Amino acid sequence: MSPTGPAHGPPASEPLLRVVAIALGGALGTLARYGADRALVPRPSGVPWATFTVNVAGSLLLGLIVTLVVERWPPTRFVRPFAAIGFCGGFTTFSTLAVETAQRAQHGRVGLAAGYVAASLVAGVVAAFVGMALARGRLFPLPGQRRFVPDPDDLGGLDPHAAEPGRGGETPS
Repeated sequence: MSPTGPAHGPPASEPLLRVVAIALGGALGTLARYGADRALVPRPSGVPWATFTVNVAGSLLLGLIVTLVVERWPPTRFVRPFAAIGFCGGFTTFSTLAVETAQRAQHGRVGLAAGYVAASLVAGVVAAFVGMALARGRLFPLPGQRRFVPDPDDLGGLDPHAAEPGRGGETPS
């Protein structure tokens, strides 16, 4: 086999294709965020609804996508880079949240700034949890059911059952 064949890892062009998938997803996510920014223009020291909305919606979408890609769909090389890293990464924005918070605090709206950060964090985590639950088809596991949940940050392999007990992988602790 050639050095780029399956026995020696992915083809040489695969990293480039992943970067292209991320870039395309990021471009679409950024355009979607721009559209939300134009549709929900806040008062200068009011609640930045556009950023709040895209961050919470992005958290829901990311929870849904990562769970579907890791737990439900067959292995794929480009959906996660395109949708999760690219689109959601371009759509959501921590840096804008930080700047908008600092601006409100500088204008004497410290309570609004603190409330904005707290509401963004809580709503984002709840939205991610809801997205994951939607992807799984239920909010909590059924009584007596213990499911293996793969590590979504393990980008090493594409087999979602590689580390599942009884399938030749390591048993999770």
